[in-house]
Amino acid sequence: MEQRKKYAVFTMDVEEFTDTECVANSGETVTRDMLDGLDEYIRLLEKHQIRATMFTVCRTAQREKERLQRYLHRGHRIALHGLQHTPPDCMDDARFLRETREAKMLLEEEFQTKVTGYRAPCFSLDRSKLNILRGLGFRYDSSRMDFAPARHVEKLDMSDFRELLKDVFWKNGFYEFGMTCQKLFGKNYPISGGGYVRLGHWNFIMPLIGSYLRENDYYVFYLHPFEMSRQRPPALRSLKLYDRYYLNSGLRTYRLKVEAIIRMLKSCGYTFVTFDELADILENKGETK
Repeated sequence: MEQRKKYAVFTMDVEEFTDTECVANSGETVTRDMLDGLDEYIRLLEKHQIRATMFTVCRTAQREKERLQRYLHRGHRIALHGLQHTPPDCMDDARFLRETREAKMLLEEEFQTKVTGYRAPCFSLDRSKLNILRGLGFRYDSSRMDFAPARHVEKLDMSDFRELLKDVFWKNGFYEFGMTCQKLFGKNYPISGGGYVRLGHWNFIMPLIGSYLRENDYYVFYLHPFEMSRQRPPALRSLKLYDRYYLNSGLRTYRLKVEAIIRMLKSCGYTFVTFDELADILENKGETK
């Protein structure tokens, strides 16, 4: 019997430290962008011959053109994370259409490449805005997180899409690459990275990820530059206790956790791809016919 193929996609939401919601809402002046975390992440991935999909805030991409261009030349991919880091649920459809169209055009002109993917800040995409993405010519979105307690997160109804792999949906040439969750006491818990993996106790997180990887064929990982930065986040006195905990806890060990997840994926037979490569593979296998 032919062994089934398994695919893992490593991503980063390329945004500045000031884009982090609690920092942006703090009212404090912050000058540290902590984008060296992108360099650290790429260095780690390249050690394992993994190419990243970089969901980039357009304004940040314009300021960091040389850095991002260097990574594009090495085979990593750029996708869109908004004109600015504004959650779509804070916009009406007209503003979302206007800003997303502008950002896609600016990125394509700046980097002379087709921008095919989108991820919403805070994963806050509804079906109306998903349809706008399809109309703008995006090939895929990666904003679906089936975890109701998360702030801003909209539950994307994919009932009229075909599920090709667990949390990978397709309709008329457009893909929704969902974030990975595992069942815990009958409810979903996110295991795709970000604060969910960084802040969770490793003896709790590792078995969850391991059981998921053994049972499924698709896994996606994400984080933010500040989570891999060698700098310490600046102290912001106005932040709530939870927000200070979110910004500071687990940073020293996160690189070790990411590398442990990579090793787990390898041991479970996963192939590392970008989202565009995965879409090509699914089409070539005839999954979308």
